[in-house]
Amino acid sequence: MYVVESNVVKRAAIFDIDGTILRNISSERVFFRYLIEKGIVTSEDLLRFATVFLNNFMRFKGLYVRRNKYYLKNKAYEKIVSDVNECFKKRISPHISVTALEEIHMLKDKGHMIILLSGTLSPFVECFKKYCDADIGIGTNLAIDDEGIITGEINGIHSYSGGKAKVVNRLVTEYNIDLSSSYAYANQYVDVKFMRMVGHPIAVNASPLLRLYAKMNRWKIVEF
Repeated sequence: MYVVESNVVKRAAIFDIDGTILRNISSERVFFRYLIEKGIVTSEDLLRFATVFLNNFMRFKGLYVRRNKYYLKNKAYEKIVSDVNECFKKRISPHISVTALEEIHMLKDKGHMIILLSGTLSPFVECFKKYCDADIGIGTNLAIDDEGIITGEINGIHSYSGGKAKVVNRLVTEYNIDLSSSYAYANQYVDVKFMRMVGHPIAVNASPLLRLYAKMNRWKIVEF
């Protein structure tokens, strides 16, 4: 955990992961395929996942679709964490942008607190945190029961879309962050809610809608 004196105002640099630090691939989608290949996710798991997906989609719970972790239901959390670490090393770390790493190290050298904020699974965010030498990593926590078995639901704030803004507000209070002198890096329009909270929002590998929004608001646009 990042340690900071309560009376010291900090500057932060907040980075999204999928599509920003990690270009063109989604860490959880890669993991999903990885688990299928290894036989860890079975046809029964896929059917359960699809059923939950369709039920919520038909009820217009669009954001809940991204909260659906039922392909991992009834699996031991510690085993899944081990699989995450293996998948990260073999399938994901080679796709981390060198330019993104350079940006992170440059900002850290200038005294910024490096925060990784993503809707991907928390064990993945922890892998990225270590790899990028970030100070804080926040992702989506899987709900587990008293025996360490995954329930299929998530625990706490879903750090996606408006959830990221809630997390940023919490971090501001917890770490005494000055958002006006802080940076935010992301690639999708859904991230605008937290990007516009900082003084220096930067659109990275921007989707068409985010690119348009960034141009209209004179945000910096870069490619990693």
